[in-house]
Amino acid sequence: MNNNQFPTSRGALRKLLLVLAVVAGVLLYAYGWRVTDISLDETQDQTRQTSVTRALRELLSPNVFDQDRDSEFADAYFAIGCPDDGEPIPQPERAEGEPYIEISPDCGERDDAVTVTGHHFHANADAFVRWIPPNGQSRPMVRTDVDANGYFQTTISVPSLRGGGDEFHTIEVEGSWPVGLPHLSKTTETVIEKMVETIFLALMATTLAVPIAFVLSFFAARNLMRQVRMPAGDVLIAFILLPIGWALGDLLVGPIGELGVDWGKDLVLGIVGPAIAMVAYGGIARAAATAGLQEGTVGHRARKIGLNVLLVAVIIFTLGAVGGIGIWIGDKLEDTLLSDLGNFVNTLGTLVDLSISVAAALAGALLVSSVGTSLVRGGLRYFEGPADHIVGAVLGVASGTLLMAMMAVIANQAAWFGLLPLLVVVILAMQDLGLIYNRLTGAGHRDEANTHATLRLALQVAVAVVAFYFAYRFLDSGRLIVDGRLPSALKTEIGPFSVKTYTFRAMLMGAVLGGIGGWLLGIHRNFPLGMTVYNTTRTILNALRSIEPLIMGIVFVIWVGIGPFAGVLALMLHSIAALGKLYSEQVENIDPGPSEAVQATGATRLQMIAYGVVPQIVPPYIAFTMYRWDINVRMSTIIGFVGGGGIGFLLQQQINLLRYREAGVAVLAIAIVVSVLDFASASIRERMI
Repeated sequence: MNNNQFPTSRGALRKLLLVLAVVAGVLLYAYGWRVTDISLDETQDQTRQTSVTRALRELLSPNVFDQDRDSEFADAYFAIGCPDDGEPIPQPERAEGEPYIEISPDCGERDDAVTVTGHHFHANADAFVRWIPPNGQSRPMVRTDVDANGYFQTTISVPSLRGGGDEFHTIEVEGSWPVGLPHLSKTTETVIEKMVETIFLALMATTLAVPIAFVLSFFAARNLMRQVRMPAGDVLIAFILLPIGWALGDLLVGPIGELGVDWGKDLVLGIVGPAIAMVAYGGIARAAATAGLQEGTVGHRARKIGLNVLLVAVIIFTLGAVGGIGIWIGDKLEDTLLSDLGNFVNTLGTLVDLSISVAAALAGALLVSSVGTSLVRGGLRYFEGPADHIVGAVLGVASGTLLMAMMAVIANQAAWFGLLPLLVVVILAMQDLGLIYNRLTGAGHRDEANTHATLRLALQVAVAVVAFYFAYRFLDSGRLIVDGRLPSALKTEIGPFSVKTYTFRAMLMGAVLGGIGGWLLGIHRNFPLGMTVYNTTRTILNALRSIEPLIMGIVFVIWVGIGPFAGVLALMLHSIAALGKLYSEQVENIDPGPSEAVQATGATRLQMIAYGVVPQIVPPYIAFTMYRWDINVRMSTIIGFVGGGGIGFLLQQQINLLRYREAGVAVLAIAIVVSVLDFASASIRERMI
């Protein structure tokens, strides 16, 4: 009997919980209904109903076509305030067979009804009745139809105007009728022009975003980055050498790139210079290859490093020369029939000119980091036992100090960037706690018990809260996050150097946390470099995607001015984030079989991606790209509202002026273009798959 009662009680409890959940859901929904101010009272207002009906009617009656029209006019005079003698108001003379109007009465006061009757107008014309006071400012009153006999009759009200004495108000009627064939209206021509601008605005934003998103998608794919691991010592040394290489690249290689730009602007030097440089590099490389140096010797390493440095210099010089040649070609084509091509090439050349120093610094950072890691790698093998962890602690201190110094520099640019140092401190503290837990318990392998994973996560969350609070107080982050001010300008003296107190404290926290992590990890243990890059890339993409293009558009309008260029930049930045996410998720969903087969042949990682991954992602990448172009066309409408160019700017003007028929043309153009793009996307995908 008890066995039967237990399930019954349990079932009753479930029903009770279900009822409570439904009640809670209804109450929550009711609260949301009130918060969103959903009400039908305003919709029943007669004025609002009339206004929305008019707006919808005009939006659905777009002014696509126009037609030439002929017109004829007829006038009558009206007096505000009737004469004392009761005499009728003198009216214009009537010509035989010409249109004329009669008004009744011919005098009166404000809001009085006046009947206007027209005779001898063009059959089936449109009659526009206007009121013209003595000051000549015409006021439209009503529009009516003329019948087949040239007759019409309508009623108007006397407006709130003043007049008197010998000055009379004029009631003017214009009869208008179409002649000739219909043609595109001026509005349609303007919309077509702006729609073309919008299409190319979206195209430029999409195509500029695709290569960047394509590269980022591989770094944001978990299945690819999970396999990337390096010894912790190599990672720490490479990170420490990055700023040194950046400075050396900017100082030594940057001028070479700028020299290439200057030579390129001369065309002959821009062609001859890179050619000589490449030939010289080939000759030096060939001579070095015949030197007979044994691999692993000091001479062999020096030759390899020298050739790499020389190759970087040649590449940067050639890149600069190409940019200079682009500027030269653009200047020559500026006033020719190919001016558009010249502007395009000139802009690309100028872009190279502006970014050559950054490219040189980046190349220097990667080169020095790579060379330094390869040189030190052999020496690190001799550190075993306690020395392994001591060296790891030293490298960890240097890396943590450098990392937090970078975060502090960023935080000094804007108040809410002050969150970055706090987040980095939290991440480092959680990682250190995880390493400590694994060392004490022996956990950390993939098949560990769920108890270890749960307990470690709980401890990491607790440490994260403590670390955040401590860093918040230690760095005085309330000044940034709450008050919206930049870090204090107070400085701390460190020997002969003077450092901002905020930066010094951030570096101190980085040194402590980095040193602990480096000591626990050592220099020989594999570091999940791929997952670090993956999480960083994903965070950046998520941050960019969370910012609406409208906000980006406002910022870029301030930077580059009103026009489509601001819209291109705003949509490009958002497209990079959106496409990067879509692309990376497609990479994560590939069939691992082909890539594993390519790897089994001994192929490099780059070859595995090229032959095992890329063929599987081409069709969806094309579909996502076309879909993004479609989205950018529609989003450019909103971007235009803040001055980002395209049809949105025109649509905003028409709506603000209550010209809904003209706005309807813009809406119709957007619908047509989006439908065409959808059809084109479907056709391309059908052929590619």
